[in-house]
Amino acid sequence: FSLLFSSPPTPREVMEVLRANKDLVLTIVEVFIHDPLYRWALSPVKNLLAQMEQSGRDLGDLDNLPGTFDLIAGGGNVSNADAERAILKVKEKLEGLENGERKSVQGQVQQLLREAQDPDNLSMLYCGWGPWL
Repeated sequence: FSLLFSSPPTPREVMEVLRANKDLVLTIVEVFIHDPLYRWALSPVKNLLAQMEQSGRDLGDLDNLPGTFDLIAGGGNVSNADAERAILKVKEKLEGLENGERKSVQGQVQQLLREAQDPDNLSMLYCGWGPWL
């Protein structure tokens, strides 16, 4: 940031730079759709195997479950719908759309700051609120 700003950038300045370079940002983010090492969602096969392992069922039980062969034969391919949804959300934010409403840079920054400071959102991030603790 020292090359762009003489002092630390304000959130408004950061949003302006992001909006001005939205094509570049989206190009970088879209790489994750095709990255085989990045997992957007648990595949149906892995989900089924994890559930069976958790319940203590034998993997031999797969033959007794309806539709399992089709799932495994298909390789459990999961479309990157989750990735595409996430990228669409990033694109909307870079275009200034918040909840379907176009906002100015200042208006969008204010809304994002309100959401970031919302106790309900903050409590979801705090691991101490987890039911397992």
